[in-house]
Amino acid sequence: MKQISSYVMQDDQLFPMLTVLETLRFAAEVRLPPSLSREEKLKRVWELIEQLGLQTTAHTYIGDEGIRGVSGGERRRVSIGIDIIHKPSLLFLDEPTSGLDSTSAYSVVEKVKEIAKGGSIVLMTIHQPSFRIQMLLDRIVILARGRLIYLGSPITLPTYLAGFGRPVPDGENSIEYLLDVIKEYDESTLGLEPLVAYQRDGSKPNEAAKTPIPKTPRTPYQKSVQFRQIQLKSNQFSVTTATPHAHPFSNYESYNIGDEEENFDNSLERKTQTPLHTGTSTYHPRLASQFYKDFSVWVYHGVTGTPVSHRKPTWTPARTPARTPMSSYLQRTPHHQPPPSPHEPVFKPEEPTYHEYQLDLEPLDAPEDGPKFANPWLREVAVLSWRTALNVIRTPELFLSREIVLTVMALILSTLFHRLSDANFTTINRLLNFYIFAVCLVFFSSNDAVPTFIQERFIFIRERSHNAYRASSYVISSLIVYLPFFAIQGFTFAVITKFMLHLQSNLVNFWIILFASLITTNAYVMLVSALVPSYITGYAVVIATTALFFLTCGFFLKRTKIPIAWRWLHYISAIKYPFEALLVNEFKGSRCYVGTQNELSPGPLGQIKPSDLHISLNLNSTSTTCPLIGQDVLSTMDITIDNIWIDVGILLAWGVLYRLFFYVVLRFYSKNERK
Repeated sequence: MKQISSYVMQDDQLFPMLTVLETLRFAAEVRLPPSLSREEKLKRVWELIEQLGLQTTAHTYIGDEGIRGVSGGERRRVSIGIDIIHKPSLLFLDEPTSGLDSTSAYSVVEKVKEIAKGGSIVLMTIHQPSFRIQMLLDRIVILARGRLIYLGSPITLPTYLAGFGRPVPDGENSIEYLLDVIKEYDESTLGLEPLVAYQRDGSKPNEAAKTPIPKTPRTPYQKSVQFRQIQLKSNQFSVTTATPHAHPFSNYESYNIGDEEENFDNSLERKTQTPLHTGTSTYHPRLASQFYKDFSVWVYHGVTGTPVSHRKPTWTPARTPARTPMSSYLQRTPHHQPPPSPHEPVFKPEEPTYHEYQLDLEPLDAPEDGPKFANPWLREVAVLSWRTALNVIRTPELFLSREIVLTVMALILSTLFHRLSDANFTTINRLLNFYIFAVCLVFFSSNDAVPTFIQERFIFIRERSHNAYRASSYVISSLIVYLPFFAIQGFTFAVITKFMLHLQSNLVNFWIILFASLITTNAYVMLVSALVPSYITGYAVVIATTALFFLTCGFFLKRTKIPIAWRWLHYISAIKYPFEALLVNEFKGSRCYVGTQNELSPGPLGQIKPSDLHISLNLNSTSTTCPLIGQDVLSTMDITIDNIWIDVGILLAWGVLYRLFFYVVLRFYSKNERK
């Protein structure tokens, strides 16, 4: 079904910083097979732009609330265009005119009509269509509470209502009037059964059912009394002669029903009309003739499909009561017939002979005729990477804001934590404070990815529901595009702090640790964004979990001080591994630090624990020459892994795991379904 059909959502989910031409080109790249050359795909895009009437806006941004772009009608046509770029056999549209003015709505439906004439079968839902839009539709289905009320041409709807005994008043739209009638019956004691029965088998309602009694809230006892009174009146009225449009209960004033007469609907008395007579405001010769010309197109509630042979169908769909020739309607010739009996069907439904309705359309593509996806995996990655990079470049605030934050904070930290090159006890605690803050800054700076992906998630769901590309292609392409930006951000922070604070750490190692931290935290934030329903919830989850990682990373509570029941949090903390790697990069070795024990407290280091290196060097902890070396700091912080590459590897492994979970959520959880 995904291969032969397309579904246009009610909301336009498009990238605001792409132009109309670029949006359609990306759709062509992922929906059209690689057997077509780039020139052929571009030709198809320009043909589609011309078909949709978007020539003047081809190089205009789509835009959003903050960026001026195309109009609402043009945006809706672009949404339709990206789903018909591959010429699907079936096209579904969910209220394509919602939120548009009358002119834009008519333009959209007019383009949809042209799409149907091109050979596609089009089905759409629509609310309150204007008369001009009605004339574009070939067949409509009107439902009420899931039950069929009308199925047929909008032109024959006045005849249908006249046969039901509710002719359309002069100056009213037939569909709007039918909706009023449906609402009246739905809110009455009769319910929708008379309308459903009339459509099903042509059973015409009796005079008592033509103006139903509205429901009135009553106590249980009052309801039973009212029911008996109404039943008595209905039985007596069925044998009483009355004019067709007289009030059904006008001859029963002798019954003592109190104030119940106030609930009778006296506003629906209409002038006597012939069954085929309609108001002048619902007739337009040019539109009617155009509709008759395209009568071979058929629509179910906006379903349009055009056979190549433009001949009038020789069969009549089942359960369609209107059988009046169209020429009689177009010529506005009154057709007088004796009124049928109240219980005599107005028409006799006939079963359609589908074999007589020969369509020259090509058969629908079978799922086994081609691959599930139009393009191979590598091409999908290349196209999606191109699109993501274009969006990032045109939306510089996505990464420029993070770059500015890291640069400014690096300068501020360099002025706050000055003279960290001094080899004394006071410097040790200040170094520990600096590194833990640096890691937390990197993690919290990635929170801006929460709203970014949530906004893009709906576009992914729409495109993924059509098998435009694989979920794995999307995950890998986003990582490829973000990697250079992560590298620049980590290098900026590392260079500024390294040279301004005169750190003893290796610059390349410092940069790689920050780079790996940015990769992992971005993967984690993307995973949370895919799971939560809104960015507010996403922010709450990310901040809460990051704070928990911060608490159990080994800075506030060393590993041996954490209760055993909660010690597992220390090993899953994404902050533990970059923090320990930064400390190893700074303190590993036998660099000597001098000072007194009082200078270490208060502080995160606490009581000194001599390391194996300290013991092997035969250094006395009370020696004034070298009471403490760098390796002692690592031993005191309960850091057992003194290889930064092991910490970096574990950190990147967590990033891969987060990305894998992110893929699983996109692949199996993110569905185009209403909850």
